[in-house]
Amino acid sequence: MNKLILAENLTREQKQQVILTSGKTWDDVVAVNFQLRKDGSVANYSVDYKTDATSGDVVDAMSLLFADKHSKSYQSAKNRANVSNEQVNSARRLLK
Repeated sequence: MNKLILAENLTREQKQQVILTSGKTWDDVVAVNFQLRKDGSVANYSVDYKTDATSGDVVDAMSLLFADKHSKSYQSAKNRANVSNEQVNSARRLLK
């Protein structure tokens, strides 16, 4: 059985059972999904962290620098990064 609990509703005991990723605090946690055994003990859990949409992604950066400009992945990465063609072109020139 799964039990999704929001971070603000977690008890002290539940927080002690969870090990957070390095560099993360409880302020970064949105929710914890506990997988429970039949007896009610925790079998497994997964943590949902807040994501910052303004921070770049390595995959997006590589797509911007090396992908074909007409590909869907390039266009999606460019929209997420909110950059212009001139900015991408100047970054690509630095790599040559």
